[in-house]
Amino acid sequence: MNSENVSSEAPKAHILKRLANRVWMILRYKVLPFCKRRWKLLTVLTVIIVPFLLLLIWIFAPESPEVVMATAERSDLVQTVEAVGTVISEKDLKLRFPLTGVVGKVLIEEGDSVEENQELAHLRNGALKADVTAAQASLSSQSAQLKELKEGTRPEDILIQEAEVENKKAALESAYATFNGAKEKLEKLNMEAKISLSGYVSTASSETSEQLTEIRSALRKIEDVLEDSALNRAATYNEPTDFEMLTRKKANAIHQIEQMIKLLPSNFKDYKEAISKLREVRDTTAEASQTISKMYSFVANMKLYHNYDFSDRETHKTTLTTQSNTVQDALSSLDSTLKTMRDASADYDTQIASAQSTIETSQADIQTYEASLRKQEAELAKKRAGARPTEIQAQQARVNQAYAELNRAKAKLEDTIIRAPIAGAITKVNLKEGEFTGGLDLNEFALSMLGASPYRVEMFVAEIDIPKVKLSQSGSIDLDAFPNEEFVMKVSEIDPTATDKDGVSKYRVKLDFPEQDMRLKIGMTGDAEIYTDFRKDVVHIPGRAVFTDEKGDEIVKILKDNKVIERKIKTGMEGEGGDVEVIEGINEGETIILLIKD
Repeated sequence: MNSENVSSEAPKAHILKRLANRVWMILRYKVLPFCKRRWKLLTVLTVIIVPFLLLLIWIFAPESPEVVMATAERSDLVQTVEAVGTVISEKDLKLRFPLTGVVGKVLIEEGDSVEENQELAHLRNGALKADVTAAQASLSSQSAQLKELKEGTRPEDILIQEAEVENKKAALESAYATFNGAKEKLEKLNMEAKISLSGYVSTASSETSEQLTEIRSALRKIEDVLEDSALNRAATYNEPTDFEMLTRKKANAIHQIEQMIKLLPSNFKDYKEAISKLREVRDTTAEASQTISKMYSFVANMKLYHNYDFSDRETHKTTLTTQSNTVQDALSSLDSTLKTMRDASADYDTQIASAQSTIETSQADIQTYEASLRKQEAELAKKRAGARPTEIQAQQARVNQAYAELNRAKAKLEDTIIRAPIAGAITKVNLKEGEFTGGLDLNEFALSMLGASPYRVEMFVAEIDIPKVKLSQSGSIDLDAFPNEEFVMKVSEIDPTATDKDGVSKYRVKLDFPEQDMRLKIGMTGDAEIYTDFRKDVVHIPGRAVFTDEKGDEIVKILKDNKVIERKIKTGMEGEGGDVEVIEGINEGETIILLIKD
């Protein structure tokens, strides 16, 4: 076995020896002579190119990752909630008007000291002051009436009321006398007019009957023209629509005249009926005249057709002209008769209208005086009987109502006034005389003031931290005014609703000092914290080292034997400075990887 190994290795050694001799020969007889000849060039290349190559290697060489690590420690762990704290007064009051309006007067300036209930500013309230004055006057009036009811009616008041009743009776009698006189005069005028105008009435009656007969005769003759066969054929051919319309108007006119003749009384009962009928017949006659005029225009413009020649048209035009003149004469006669009747009755109409107006006025006066008399008699009876308990109670109710109205008016007036609820100092005035208070934002206030009271610290806690804060938890604040001193406090109040702070919802927490420090001033600020939990002697690591995997488990990366491995852990409370308690998975002293920078 050993001899075989030696024999197999001998050729290899021989080959290597020959290869080495060949390399030596190349170096000795080719490379070294070249270097001797070109030593300057080689020197330049060595000085320039070699550093350049090394620089390129350094630039493009892959960087080794930078690892940020921390060590798991064991100590006490404190949980806190931190925020900016501000020293406030419990009586740091923000005042504003309960309603909008124009500022009438600002009576204070920033820095002024004010007394309790002192008026600070008011809106323009002249109308409301007038309402208070009116309500006070109403209350005084109702109170006086109540007092009068309780004291009873004086004899003088009864005498005055009796005189009022007699005055109303006299006025009523005078109104009756006026009414009766006007009524008698009206009856006399009607009788006088009837007798005096009887001749005119009789003439109007016969005139109306006569003219209606004339008009009916004229319309009958016109009807004969329209019923002419030759005219019918020509009209039907040339203007059938207009001819049909004229035929209907003619029939309607004849019907109206026939109805008037039928319903016309043999004699009018008085001049008023005569005038009314004359006016009605006159209007109907005017309509008939217009109808005949339209018929004439229609026939005059009719085109000749077959056996309807020029002679026929001229004959019809003559007939229509004659009947139109007849109707016009009747219309003129009716107008003349109507004018005569109106002229004859005008004076009577005026006197009758005056008498009728006097009757109507006196009737209204009678009703008014009768009602007034009944009222005065009732008042007299009431004064003689004296006030009843129910009346006193009713008046007392009216007094109470007037008192309530006064209080309501005063309340409305007070809504326009800002008064100091306590004694203190004005810290801000956000009002100007003449400006409209509706421009103030809902979070702004008209006035701010401070009252004498114990100081507290106010801080606004984020929504994520507020569940940790409980009443009576201890806390502290490092005020900027006292950099080397920590003030101990205790949580005393937590707002149940959020407050908008710079667009973020936060919750206001108030902390009290165990005892008042006279060095404190309103508005001092500093870093405040509340101690919300505590763990003694626990292992903890920075919270930023913990992350969640796809399964939802909490894991960390640790360095073990120069290798990075992931380990599942269980955390507990989050403490001050961002450290978290490790319940299991990490032991004290183990190295935790916080960040790996490539």
